[in-house]
Amino acid sequence: MKAEDISTVAVMGAGTMGAGIAGAFARAGRAVWLVDRDDELLARGIENLRRAQQALVEAGRLSAGAGEAALQRVQVTTRTEAACEGADLVVEAVNEDLDLKREIFAQIDARCPAGAVFASNTSGLSITEIAEATGRPDRVAGMHFWNPPHIVPLVEITRGAQTSEDTAELLMTVCRQLGKRPILVRHEIPGFVGNRLQFAVFREALHLLAEGVASAEDIDTAMSAGPGLRYGLLGPLRTADLGGLDVFLAISRYLFAELDSDARPPDLLAELVEKGRLGAKAGAGIYDYSEGDVGRSLSQRDRVLLGFLDVLEREGIR
Repeated sequence: MKAEDISTVAVMGAGTMGAGIAGAFARAGRAVWLVDRDDELLARGIENLRRAQQALVEAGRLSAGAGEAALQRVQVTTRTEAACEGADLVVEAVNEDLDLKREIFAQIDARCPAGAVFASNTSGLSITEIAEATGRPDRVAGMHFWNPPHIVPLVEITRGAQTSEDTAELLMTVCRQLGKRPILVRHEIPGFVGNRLQFAVFREALHLLAEGVASAEDIDTAMSAGPGLRYGLLGPLRTADLGGLDVFLAISRYLFAELDSDARPPDLLAELVEKGRLGAKAGAGIYDYSEGDVGRSLSQRDRVLLGFLDVLEREGIR
């Protein structure tokens, strides 16, 4: 199968990621089935898709007509068999529960055409274990989109133990057709690449906060106004090249031993969760959120990210 042969895509799960993935395929001209267990979840998913597309329209990256045409390509259903019947590609985007994912993959394997390719949007679970629930492990791979999926270009294509080169290359090509920047994770490792980098920073940030080294606001500023600003263009390895590997080696010799390396999540994180401080969705986390704060923060996030994408594209980087 070639990427051009993928005309119908089924997305399992209509949450934030599933709806966003469905929108990406629909805007690229594919017919999409969006599947979830009840009509309320599907309606919520379509509303999220509409909001995402409106952000793209307001940023001048999508015309209102093209956005409406994309919405018309998305059908919703609670019946897995209806979505699978003519699917060329199925993307699973349900909760990070290995047993649930394996159950879904077994279901779609029994209902989809023999030539269909399967992908999981898992952010770090084993692709090999997921693929073992099917009779076509060579046609199963990871396809991890990043939130917000209508903006962030990265998609991690991860090979399981039996994923064929053809399947991995097919999904890489499909991602490029969606306007994404895919990377190939050559062999699976927990967390793949993006989350390993993200959680390495998160662990150290929590350590600094728990030790009272700086406030949450200052820790975030240290990243967003410092290395994070460079990383958006260069990444950590090219940053080191430009800074001088001899300099980075000298710093590494004394600093690596001082970095937090605890294998357990810090007590601070567990205590916040136990108190119900789950983050923006609960009105409190590391920070407190008043009514309207979350919506404003998300809108600002999207505007800034879309503006940054414009800059990268003008520089020929996408």
